[in-house]
Amino acid sequence: MFIVRPGGAARKPRAPSSALPPALRHALVRALVTIAGLALFWRLGMQDQHSFTKAAAFAAVANLGLGGLALLLPWRRALSGAALLLNGLVLATAAIEGFLFWLYGMTPKHIAVADAILGSNPEEASEFLATYGLHMLLVAALPTVLVVLLAWLERRWGRPHDGPLRAGRAARWIGAGLAVLFGALHLNPTMARENPLVYWPAYVDDYFDQRALMEDIRRKVARDLQRAGQDRASYAGPPEQTVVLVLGESVNRSNWSLYGYPRATTPELERRRKDLLVFRNVNSADAATAQSLLKMLTPATAADPQAWRGQPNVLALARVAGYRVFWVSNQERADGPIQILAEHAHEQVFVNSGRGREARSLDERMLPPLERILARPEPKKLVVVHMQGAHLRYDLRYPQAFDRFTRTEDGVDAALRQAGRPFWIVKARDQYDNAMLYGDHVIAAILDLAQRQAGRPTSLLYVSDHGQEVGHNRDFAGHSATDASGYQVPLLVWSNRADKTARIDRDALEGRAYRTDVLDHTLYGLLDIRAPGYRAEDDLLSASFGADARRAPLPGGPALPAAVQ
Repeated sequence: MFIVRPGGAARKPRAPSSALPPALRHALVRALVTIAGLALFWRLGMQDQHSFTKAAAFAAVANLGLGGLALLLPWRRALSGAALLLNGLVLATAAIEGFLFWLYGMTPKHIAVADAILGSNPEEASEFLATYGLHMLLVAALPTVLVVLLAWLERRWGRPHDGPLRAGRAARWIGAGLAVLFGALHLNPTMARENPLVYWPAYVDDYFDQRALMEDIRRKVARDLQRAGQDRASYAGPPEQTVVLVLGESVNRSNWSLYGYPRATTPELERRRKDLLVFRNVNSADAATAQSLLKMLTPATAADPQAWRGQPNVLALARVAGYRVFWVSNQERADGPIQILAEHAHEQVFVNSGRGREARSLDERMLPPLERILARPEPKKLVVVHMQGAHLRYDLRYPQAFDRFTRTEDGVDAALRQAGRPFWIVKARDQYDNAMLYGDHVIAAILDLAQRQAGRPTSLLYVSDHGQEVGHNRDFAGHSATDASGYQVPLLVWSNRADKTARIDRDALEGRAYRTDVLDHTLYGLLDIRAPGYRAEDDLLSASFGADARRAPLPGGPALPAAVQ
């Protein structure tokens, strides 16, 4: 049928347009193919769920963004090649990470991976290929097949009979929006690094930055040990002694039933209550990990935060006094100032070789190496155990068996809703309390290991680096320097040495007000180290403890009933 306009030539009627322009249909197919490959890596255990979610989100937005550009620009072949390249790199990155995670539990970003590659000689490389060549081929097979499939699709879509990828005004507006969304994605550093074109150049930069950092750290450690030797720290305790310092992460004591919280988040510690000193009035000096730990373990304080740069820390002085020092961590290696502290130990064990704080690396992984260390024959041992605790994300900090609060409705949930907290804050509180419950289990297990020391003088001190705001005062979940919840931390002491825990009335001792930027003095007392900088008035367990001991400022005020705080 032909339509003739008055005074014009006959023309064919316009075919009805498709609901979705071909450029966007093609983009969706590309995204689905790539996401299917990522999902298979995840299901095979070569990627954790968090990594899969981020990579899948990037693949979806990136392909739609390129599809949007195809609605605006006539460069069909160039955009088709860009899409094939980007999807291929996403899949190749997943394959590399999957291979390393499969074999070693590591991702490429760890300096150990680059060191191993750059430090290998031809014989070592040949041996590696002979041992793991088949594994590499198997892991590479999936992205190869998917890239071939994508290349076939791109060729099929590019045939002339498909016609031009024309779009109407509305489709062009949609295309512009998708392209802008893809560009805006790169404003978020975490999501930007999901782009392989950003990730790999940044990886090279990170590698050289880490190498420089480690060299600086080694020089700093050497200077600290030299200064500690000049301070002539001495030991004044029994012939044998073990001290275990457990550093929690992002733990607010208000969420422990040991401190009166209505949910049973610390049942195992409560069963051991009579063996513990539970300090009720302790605050951190900072609401962030690195700054807090530097003040806990060095002469740095809130008044003089840079003192750690020029004066020796607890670990250095313990070494000079004859201790064998160990650092066992479930946090990330090469994490700036924290790595500086860890390097002061004679031996370091990092059990988290995945994506650092983004990995589901459970704190119980530290128990076997800790047990081996405690069984060693050194007469004097200082063991620092650095937990992952409840660092964001909360849902990664506990196994399924400890998911007790996310599907229940109790007084805590009711109080949060009554205070107007949105559902995502209620969910975050439930997950946070699950992490508290699991942390209670791990701390109790560490305590059990310490108590098995067969009559050997042994002490354990647990303290968190800082607190956490999880709907206690406002609609927020995370670190907070503006809320009291960001500073309120638990501090526990157990010792089989009566002289360490029976110097004063127990209730008065547990009620002492304390701030953790002077924790190093408590540690010197617990370690029986006599050093020039030791102040008994800042030693929480000392009979000479000062009544005017410093306390952290606690901004803000409670917005929930005290029992729910």
